[in-house]
Amino acid sequence: MRGGVAEVAGLEVGVFAVVRAMELLTILNQCHRFPGFVYQQAVFSADRRSIEVTVRPRKGSKAVCSGCQQPAPRYDHLAERRFEFIPIWGFLVFLLYRMRRVECPRCGVRVEAVPWGDGSISSPRRT
Repeated sequence: MRGGVAEVAGLEVGVFAVVRAMELLTILNQCHRFPGFVYQQAVFSADRRSIEVTVRPRKGSKAVCSGCQQPAPRYDHLAERRFEFIPIWGFLVFLLYRMRRVECPRCGVRVEAVPWGDGSISSPRRT
């Protein structure tokens, strides 16, 4: 139905989801920041049982070598990975991130170190 209640209801649900995602990003930024990274987008999964949060490197931040923990120039990117994060309000939360590879002068080409993948957060499992 054009211009009818069904379209309006769908628009309201869509706007509600966007507002809730923005609130979640605000909460994450206030409570759980990762230096050098930015929460970019949060969306509910199709089954509404989990939340997927896209993470990207902060502009100008250097990747850190996972071997020696020193900043190193970027070599390339890998495919996006999902990391299980801390559940929020009963929802599973997954961080989505394209890992950078670095060309470390000491260690050679290595995958970067990320704070949510080092075991310092409860349940940061890769799925």
